[in-house]
Amino acid sequence: MRAVVGFRLRLALLFVATLVTVQLLTAGLVYGVTRRSLVREGEHQLAINARAFVAQMDDLSARVAGTVEVLALDYALRSAIAERDRGTVLSVLRNHGRRVGAARMQLVDLDGTVEVDTADAQASGRPFAFPDLAEHAFDRRTAAVVALQSKAFWVVVVPIYAPQPVGLVVVYVPLDDALLAHLRELSALPGVMELAVRSPTGWAAVARGVDDAGLAASLAGQGLSAAPTVRRIHGREYIVLAQTLSQPHSSAPVVAVLGYSLGEALRPLRSLAIAWAALLALGLGVGLLGAWLAARSVSRPVEALAGAARRIEAGDYRAPPDLARRDELGQLAAAFGTMAEAGRQREERIRQQALYDHVTDLPNRVAAEAAIERAREAGVTHGALLMVGLTRVPEIVKTMGHALYDRLMRDMGTRLGRLATRAYLARATDTQFVLWLPNVDRTEAVAVAVRILDVLGTPYAEANVSIDTLPAVGIAMYPDDGAQASVLLRHAEVAQFVATGSPRALAFYDASTDPHRAERLSLMGELREALDQDQLLLHYQPKLALASRRVDGVEALVRWQHPRRGALPPQEFIALAEDTGNIQRLTRWALASAIAQASRWQARGLSLHVAVNLSARDLEETELPYRIGQLLSLHGLPPEQLTVEITERAVIGEPEAAMRVLKGLADRDIGIAVDDFGVGQSAFAYLRHLPVSELKIDQMFVKHLAHDASDQTIVRSIVELSHRLGYRVTAEGVEDAGALEFLASIGCDHAQGFHIARALPATRLVDFVSERAGA
Repeated sequence: MRAVVGFRLRLALLFVATLVTVQLLTAGLVYGVTRRSLVREGEHQLAINARAFVAQMDDLSARVAGTVEVLALDYALRSAIAERDRGTVLSVLRNHGRRVGAARMQLVDLDGTVEVDTADAQASGRPFAFPDLAEHAFDRRTAAVVALQSKAFWVVVVPIYAPQPVGLVVVYVPLDDALLAHLRELSALPGVMELAVRSPTGWAAVARGVDDAGLAASLAGQGLSAAPTVRRIHGREYIVLAQTLSQPHSSAPVVAVLGYSLGEALRPLRSLAIAWAALLALGLGVGLLGAWLAARSVSRPVEALAGAARRIEAGDYRAPPDLARRDELGQLAAAFGTMAEAGRQREERIRQQALYDHVTDLPNRVAAEAAIERAREAGVTHGALLMVGLTRVPEIVKTMGHALYDRLMRDMGTRLGRLATRAYLARATDTQFVLWLPNVDRTEAVAVAVRILDVLGTPYAEANVSIDTLPAVGIAMYPDDGAQASVLLRHAEVAQFVATGSPRALAFYDASTDPHRAERLSLMGELREALDQDQLLLHYQPKLALASRRVDGVEALVRWQHPRRGALPPQEFIALAEDTGNIQRLTRWALASAIAQASRWQARGLSLHVAVNLSARDLEETELPYRIGQLLSLHGLPPEQLTVEITERAVIGEPEAAMRVLKGLADRDIGIAVDDFGVGQSAFAYLRHLPVSELKIDQMFVKHLAHDASDQTIVRSIVELSHRLGYRVTAEGVEDAGALEFLASIGCDHAQGFHIARALPATRLVDFVSERAGA
């Protein structure tokens, strides 16, 4: 008995020892590979971030220099310099310094001496501290980082001509914690970043992005390396890169030190290590028990045969153990083996027919759903499902027959199999293949889809036949577009239908535009019913003339009070109207209602300019100018009282047709406004080809206008240049008094937003205008 127990114990210990050794070796290997991968990724990210930081500094230099160049054209400044009026020069420099966020402004004479210094009244007559910057300022825009009084500044030097060179304006922009934090918000710069200045005692940090990691102190006693290096700082490991900045010879060295924390990068692995340890403990327990039972079953052949019978009954057709006996038990074991093999072959044939496509020998849609569910249950956190459709298949079947069609589909499946070696490939329908890519993001999914389009784009050739299949790929992301396999497949198919009609033949699933949602399908019919029964209404948002502080115009906005759903946001049914082709009916209704209402207001002595939005489909209607002209004539409203608002996207689709329609509207003296100006691709060079009379500054530049100096500069520039080009300017999204007063101070024509009034029904608008006029 002791011998049997010893054998079982030795077998269990051997199994456990082997399992522990393999797990520990695997853990060490995974940790080493992961750490090396993170180091390489950190070095790559630091190199990218260093280039991004230098690019942002160049952009800062360009913006500051552009503003100072405007200052250099100031007649008053040039006259003051010519007349040696130091007081006026000092005042102008201080004003412009505040606008660009400069801590110090200087006027340097042609002989290299400082004429005026906003930060040091005693600096007049002293030599300019950085003569090498002044030496090249008249040849090109000069900018560099300098160290002054243990601080770092971005110095921009701009010449002044009147018309001959009369001096240089020097701008000192402080490179402090706030500026680094702002640059970090605008880009992908790392959270650990410092600016360091070389001092006699070593490198000292003068500015930090977020916290004090001690990166600059780690440079002490070491030379600057152009490549990232791994260093231990305060007990933590960082990959450190010191980026030298452009600076004059006369300044102490200044570097940007960027850090990538390996500890933070390895933090997600802790949960993996815990799970690994738990899995190891579980494996040890299960292994010990399995070894004990296996040793125990060696001496029990009858129990083994009974177990084999039970497995076959449950559908497990593995061969029973060979007893190596010639008696009745041996014959029974052999019969069990033959029976199990026959059952396995029959079940395999049934499974093959149920889960595989007989033409391509690929798994079918049912098998694909099962594979996705298995991956989900196994803990896959994200992935992509690609639905590949061949849009010309029905035409090929009708023309060439099913035999050639089957050969073509086998060829397409073979191409996809060679391409997607790490993906689960299946044939979803007669015309579609599906690829399941676990653990990939959107970028990787697009890369695979592009390769698929390239591979399947090659025509199928056979004898004298060459066939283009016109592939299209729809992508649904797991779990964002569906957590269940059936939902994910359906959404990928919807995306593939969208891709079929797109120029790229590639599309992601978009729930907001999914025409197959039940609520969206019902809303289509309800919108048509609302248009037929005149259930929609217009609200009017006042536009305030900033010069007179009176409301002299409104923007007409469509509202739908659904009988069951309540008030629906415009974005829910406007896009639906565009998709279903009802947008033109909706626009005609809005134009007729708005023009009729403006005519009624005018009859009551209230002259209000009304604006109506047009969509891209409206600009495809060549008769639109004639229709609007008829409405204006019918209601006796002067064309100057109407403005149509368009977006740049409405023109980009069919620019020639849209241009003809807009020209027809402008010829009838109907105003044309560009809505949401400043986002997308809007530019003055683009607008000069359009008969535009008004620009509406997008609310993203106006929302924080009262406190954001950058937005103030942008809006001021848009207003000034628009006026020079003959455009009126309206600011959207005014939500506070500070923004309103700033817009008035820079000469903006109109403003609209919640601070003035929300969109009002026509009856309440009359009272609001009267109250505003009385006030």
